[in-house]
Amino acid sequence: MEASKEFPGFPNDFHAFEVSPIPFDINSKELSLKNHSNRAILFKVKCTNNKRIRIEECSDILKPGNETTATIKKLVDTVDGDSLYVIYTLVGKEWHNERMSAWRCWERAKKQAVPTQCISVPIKRSSECEKKEKKYEKEKTKSED
Repeated sequence: MEASKEFPGFPNDFHAFEVSPIPFDINSKELSLKNHSNRAILFKVKCTNNKRIRIEECSDILKPGNETTATIKKLVDTVDGDSLYVIYTLVGKEWHNERMSAWRCWERAKKQAVPTQCISVPIKRSSECEKKEKKYEKEKTKSED
């Protein structure tokens, strides 16, 4: 496979890959990824702390015009301050085959130092945490009086 065809570069102002919701509400459980381009996109979803957050279906090759979801699970009560990161690059038609693995594609991309882009997705403070924080503030104010 020729490198330039295998991993084509990003066109100027490439904005055809959509990730939502941003910010991510941990209670929604799924991160949506949509490919609006005419090229396949190799992606992986990472997080700031694997002990607090588990990501399922975290890497794949998303064909042109397709969409998918990554399941996000919190492993502890609070994940405030954590973020998700969607790292991606464009891939050539040889990677469109169902038998091709995203893991193998990432290995080849790493060896060739293929440029990637990243979308940072902050995790929104859960309403549960906000309620606890407000309750704490009320109790703190009462005790100060």
